[in-house]
Order: sequence, then C-alpha cells, then structure tokens
Amino acid sequence: METIAQGFGGSTFSFMWQDTALAAMRKMQTLGLNDFDVLVVPGHLWPDQLSAADRSVLAGNLRSEGIRIESLNLPALDLNLVSRVEEFRRYSIDLYIRTMQLAADLGAGAVVVVPGRVSSLFPPPGSDTEHLLRDSLAQLLRVAERLDQKIFVELHPQTPIPTSDAMLIFLDGLAHEKLLIAYDVSNAEFVGEGQPDAIRRLGNRIGQLHLSDGTRSQWRHDRVGHGTVCFDEILKAVNETRFSGVCVLEIISSSPLEDLGASAAALKRIAID
Repeated sequence: METIAQGFGGSTFSFMWQDTALAAMRKMQTLGLNDFDVLVVPGHLWPDQLSAADRSVLAGNLRSEGIRIESLNLPALDLNLVSRVEEFRRYSIDLYIRTMQLAADLGAGAVVVVPGRVSSLFPPPGSDTEHLLRDSLAQLLRVAERLDQKIFVELHPQTPIPTSDAMLIFLDGLAHEKLLIAYDVSNAEFVGEGQPDAIRRLGNRIGQLHLSDGTRSQWRHDRVGHGTVCFDEILKAVNETRFSGVCVLEIISSSPLEDLGASAAALKRIAID
C-alpha cells in the first residue's frame, strides 16, 4: 500500500476556535501533513473578513511555505441547501459561492458541501427535498465551471442522502465531472455502512476521503484505534480502486496535534504491512 503511505492531508476542524487557518496549517505541517481541508468560520477563515489584498498576502504565504489547501469546508450546522425556508436556502447557496471564490483566490481546487439537513423525526417528502438539493447543487455547479472548482458532496448522517447507495442514486441524476463525493469513514460507520465495499462501489466517484475513528453507537471523529473502523480493509479498498485524491485526517480532539500524529503513524504502519 505504498501510495497511501506517502502522506496524508489534514483538517483544521480541531483548531477552528483557537487558531487562524494559517496557524493551524503551520502546526499540522510539522507532522508531515499537507493538502489541507480548511474549515470556514469567522476568525479562522471567513470570506467577508478577507479583502482582495488580504487574500493575495495569504496566498503568497501559502506558496512560500509550501502549504497546500485541498478544499474549503463550511460547518454543516450553519447552513442548509434543502431548507424549506427559501431565504435561508438562498443564503446557504450564496455563502457557498463566496467560499468557492475564496478557494479559487487561495489556490484551492475544491469545496466540501454537506447536502442539506432534514429532521429525523418528521422530514418533508423526499421528492421535495431532492428537488431543492438538485437545484442548489446545479447553481453551485455553474459557479464551479466558471472558477474551475470541484464540489465534494460529503456523506453525512444528518442529510437526506446519508449512505453511499443513496448518494449514488442521487448523483446519477446529476452527473457532472466536477461533482464528486467526500467519503467520510466514521460517518459511514455511524450509519452502519460497510466502508470497504462502499468504497469499491463508489470507485472514481470519490474525490476526497475523510479518515477518523468512530463506532456504530456514537457519532465521533476520534484518533485512529479508538473506535471500530477497520482501517486495514479500508486502505486495501482505496488502493484497489486506485484512488488518486487526498486522504484527509479529520480528527476532532482537544489535543489535536498528538492525536493527528498518532493517527498518521498508525495508518502508515497499516499501509506498509
């Protein structure tokens, strides 16, 4: 599994309330991580807080320090691309568009998009939700074409398409070369999905892989080895499908550097076995 052993990307998730995005990436770079998935929140990295000059300076710093941003990622709880409140759906689309422009300005090639949220108690009709999601993504894809950006739609348990089978059915109706999947193995573990088989089914539809540990009884993004995710089988499936994207360590922790470093080391040991 030498391809996987070459390196991993990292998520700034655990740093977003305490560091700027640049400071977080500098810290993770000391662990040998690069190709970052950067959370987009005020104070960490936020479109409206960065002028054109600010963006130019930040992009220059990234280039000079060899830091690569793979994607920008808006937190799922703040937005909803399938909201029945049209003003809120419109705001969500507009913020994604501003984030896509920021990604382009910083040299990042993609944004991660959570495909809306629905109530688990009493959701609206599935056909209505699907129509809204299709319309929202179609608007984002027009911008993606103009900016030469990719959209990674994340497999996420709070969305109307929480499994790989549901994701494939939906995306087959909205096929586009710039629309790919961010496959999150701990999210998949929580919804009871067999990740190795799902990765094989999804194949080249996966644009980014999110790695962390979790269980089927608790939705978590823990250090590798602290849950029930079978990483040896996952990495085997990833190599079988010749995955060419970035494997992002998305560890959510109060001691992120320690847990990111331990997770990267554990995965590299698995990868070279």
